[in-house]
Amino acid sequence: MRLSKPWLFAAIIMVLIIWGNSLVPGSGSGSLSLSVVEAVRGALDALRLPSDWVTNFLVRKTAHFTEYAVLGVLVAHAFDPEHTAERMRLAAICLALVLVPSIDETIQLFSEGRSSQVTDVWLDSAGVLAGILVAIVLLLACEGLYYHIKRRHE
Repeated sequence: MRLSKPWLFAAIIMVLIIWGNSLVPGSGSGSLSLSVVEAVRGALDALRLPSDWVTNFLVRKTAHFTEYAVLGVLVAHAFDPEHTAERMRLAAICLALVLVPSIDETIQLFSEGRSSQVTDVWLDSAGVLAGILVAIVLLLACEGLYYHIKRRHE
Protein backbone atom coordinates (compact mmCIF):
# COMPACT_ATOMS: atom_id res chain seq x y z
CA MET A 1 0.00 0.00 0.00
CA ARG A 2 1.52 3.30 -1.12
CA LEU A 3 1.31 6.16 1.37
CA SER A 4 1.81 9.86 0.88
CA LYS A 5 4.78 10.64 3.12
CA PRO A 6 4.17 14.40 3.48
CA TRP A 7 0.51 13.84 4.43
CA LEU A 8 1.50 10.97 6.74
CA PHE A 9 4.10 13.19 8.44
CA ALA A 10 1.47 15.91 8.92
CA ALA A 11 -0.99 13.33 10.32
CA ILE A 12 1.62 12.04 12.78
CA ILE A 13 2.37 15.60 13.92
CA MET A 14 -1.37 16.18 14.40
CA VAL A 15 -1.69 12.98 16.47
CA LEU A 16 1.24 14.10 18.63
CA ILE A 17 -0.41 17.50 19.14
CA ILE A 18 -3.70 15.83 20.10
CA TRP A 19 -2.02 13.42 22.50
CA GLY A 20 0.13 16.24 23.87
CA ASN A 21 -3.04 18.18 24.68
CA SER A 22 -4.30 15.14 26.58
CA LEU A 23 -1.19 15.18 28.77
CA VAL A 24 -1.96 18.71 29.98
CA PRO A 25 -3.36 18.54 33.53
CA GLY A 26 -7.04 19.36 34.01
CA SER A 27 -6.34 22.77 35.55
CA GLY A 28 -4.24 23.92 32.57
CA SER A 29 -6.67 22.51 30.04
CA GLY A 30 -9.60 24.09 31.84
CA SER A 31 -8.00 27.53 32.04
CA LEU A 32 -7.15 27.42 28.32
CA SER A 33 -10.76 26.55 27.50
CA LEU A 34 -12.07 29.33 29.72
CA SER A 35 -9.78 31.86 28.02
CA VAL A 36 -11.20 30.78 24.66
CA VAL A 37 -14.74 31.16 26.05
CA GLU A 38 -13.91 34.69 27.23
CA ALA A 39 -12.34 35.63 23.87
CA VAL A 40 -15.29 34.31 21.84
CA ARG A 41 -17.82 35.97 24.15
CA GLY A 42 -15.87 39.24 23.94
CA ALA A 43 -15.86 39.11 20.15
CA LEU A 44 -19.58 38.37 20.02
CA ASP A 45 -20.32 41.13 22.54
CA ALA A 46 -18.29 43.59 20.45
CA LEU A 47 -20.45 42.65 17.46
CA ARG A 48 -23.57 43.07 19.65
CA LEU A 49 -24.46 39.40 19.19
CA PRO A 50 -25.72 37.06 21.93
CA SER A 51 -22.81 35.38 23.71
CA ASP A 52 -24.37 33.48 26.63
CA TRP A 53 -24.61 30.33 24.55
CA VAL A 54 -20.80 30.04 24.40
CA THR A 55 -19.92 27.69 27.26
CA ASN A 56 -16.80 25.87 28.42
CA PHE A 57 -18.47 22.57 27.46
CA LEU A 58 -19.19 23.81 23.93
CA VAL A 59 -15.63 25.10 23.45
CA ARG A 60 -14.09 21.85 24.69
CA LYS A 61 -16.29 19.63 22.50
CA THR A 62 -15.80 21.88 19.47
CA ALA A 63 -12.04 21.68 19.99
CA HIS A 64 -12.24 17.87 20.14
CA PHE A 65 -14.31 17.70 16.96
CA THR A 66 -12.17 20.23 15.06
CA GLU A 67 -8.78 18.73 15.85
CA TYR A 68 -10.05 15.33 14.76
CA ALA A 69 -11.63 16.76 11.60
CA VAL A 70 -8.19 18.10 10.67
CA LEU A 71 -6.75 14.68 11.41
CA GLY A 72 -9.41 13.11 9.16
CA VAL A 73 -8.32 15.26 6.21
CA LEU A 74 -4.66 14.41 6.81
CA VAL A 75 -5.27 10.66 7.26
CA ALA A 76 -7.48 10.47 4.18
CA HIS A 77 -4.73 12.00 2.03
CA ALA A 78 -1.96 10.00 3.74
CA PHE A 79 -3.54 6.56 3.34
CA ASP A 80 -5.26 7.10 0.00
CA PRO A 81 -3.12 9.52 -2.03
CA GLU A 82 -4.52 8.28 -5.35
CA HIS A 83 -8.11 8.48 -4.01
CA THR A 84 -8.88 4.91 -5.02
CA ALA A 85 -10.98 3.96 -1.97
CA GLU A 86 -9.53 0.42 -1.96
CA ARG A 87 -10.54 -1.84 0.92
CA MET A 88 -7.08 -1.90 2.55
CA ARG A 89 -6.84 1.87 2.43
CA LEU A 90 -10.32 2.29 3.87
CA ALA A 91 -9.51 -0.25 6.59
CA ALA A 92 -6.38 1.72 7.56
CA ILE A 93 -8.39 4.94 7.67
CA CYS A 94 -11.09 3.28 9.81
CA LEU A 95 -8.45 1.91 12.17
CA ALA A 96 -7.12 5.43 12.66
CA LEU A 97 -10.71 6.59 13.10
CA VAL A 98 -11.08 4.42 16.21
CA LEU A 99 -7.54 3.83 17.48
CA VAL A 100 -6.27 7.40 17.83
CA PRO A 101 -9.23 8.74 19.86
CA SER A 102 -9.26 5.60 22.01
CA ILE A 103 -5.59 6.09 22.88
CA ASP A 104 -6.28 9.79 23.43
CA GLU A 105 -8.95 9.06 26.02
CA THR A 106 -6.71 6.43 27.66
CA ILE A 107 -3.93 9.02 28.02
CA GLN A 108 -6.40 11.28 29.82
CA LEU A 109 -6.93 8.58 32.45
CA PHE A 110 -3.33 9.16 33.56
CA SER A 111 -3.39 12.98 33.37
CA GLU A 112 -4.02 14.79 36.65
CA GLY A 113 -7.52 16.26 36.86
CA ARG A 114 -8.64 14.70 33.58
CA SER A 115 -11.16 11.97 32.85
CA SER A 116 -11.87 9.64 29.97
CA GLN A 117 -15.26 9.48 28.27
CA VAL A 118 -16.57 7.09 25.66
CA THR A 119 -18.70 9.93 24.29
CA ASP A 120 -15.49 11.82 23.49
CA VAL A 121 -14.28 8.84 21.43
CA TRP A 122 -17.57 9.00 19.52
CA LEU A 123 -17.25 12.77 19.06
CA ASP A 124 -13.62 12.46 17.96
CA SER A 125 -14.53 9.69 15.50
CA ALA A 126 -17.32 11.87 14.11
CA GLY A 127 -14.75 14.63 13.67
CA VAL A 128 -12.43 12.29 11.75
CA LEU A 129 -15.34 11.22 9.56
CA ALA A 130 -16.30 14.85 8.92
CA GLY A 131 -12.71 15.63 7.96
CA ILE A 132 -12.63 12.70 5.54
CA LEU A 133 -15.91 13.86 3.98
CA VAL A 134 -14.56 17.41 3.65
CA ALA A 135 -11.46 16.02 1.94
CA ILE A 136 -13.62 14.03 -0.50
CA VAL A 137 -15.88 17.00 -1.29
CA LEU A 138 -12.89 19.30 -1.85
CA LEU A 139 -11.22 16.69 -4.06
CA LEU A 140 -14.37 16.27 -6.17
CA ALA A 141 -14.82 20.04 -6.42
CA CYS A 142 -11.20 20.53 -7.51
CA GLU A 143 -11.45 17.72 -10.08
CA GLY A 144 -14.69 19.17 -11.43
CA LEU A 145 -13.15 22.63 -11.70
CA TYR A 146 -10.06 21.20 -13.41
CA TYR A 147 -12.12 19.36 -16.03
CA HIS A 148 -14.37 22.40 -16.54
CA ILE A 149 -11.37 24.66 -17.19
CA LYS A 150 -9.72 22.01 -19.38
CA ARG A 151 -12.86 21.70 -21.57
CA ARG A 152 -13.10 25.47 -21.92
CA HIS A 153 -9.59 25.69 -23.32
CA GLU A 154 -9.99 22.87 -25.85
